[in-house]
Amino acid sequence: MVDLQMKDGVIPEELSDCVKDSVASVFNMIMGEEPSFDGSDDSKKVGEGVVGTISFTGDITWLLMLTLPRSSAEKIALKFVGIEIPYDCEDMGGVVAELANCLAGDIVARLSALGIKTAMSLPTMMRGIDVEPILPRNTPSCKQHFTMAEGEMLLKIAGIKPGESVGRKPGT
Repeated sequence: MVDLQMKDGVIPEELSDCVKDSVASVFNMIMGEEPSFDGSDDSKKVGEGVVGTISFTGDITWLLMLTLPRSSAEKIALKFVGIEIPYDCEDMGGVVAELANCLAGDIVARLSALGIKTAMSLPTMMRGIDVEPILPRNTPSCKQHFTMAEGEMLLKIAGIKPGESVGRKPGT
């Protein structure tokens, strides 16, 4: 089993790599191309966008936030569901929730293969400008930026220290 403890305010590299590998696999299957990883930049903002957040608990507790900027959301939704979904339609939240859910399921399977037990919550949706959850001070986090033909997306990973909780419990 891999030790994925949040140490020194840093997201473990194994977790970060697992998320990148899941993004490559899931979005390659859905979009027909592997997204390009453009790096980790904690200062990166996407402006107006829709965010799907999923909490994970178990051997490690953390959050995953998938953000699709307005400029990308409609194109990605069209490719994913096969019909046009306007950005302002409430169905856009459902699309991003399901994308986050697909990604989270793949991540859980990959972590399980490493001997790490984790369960995921149902997604929580937000829409706004530069949406960020308010996290406890010194919460380890990192952002991963990806691009593909349909546009860009941003993922934020936030680790939760032992004894703290943020987000929804699995099954809720």
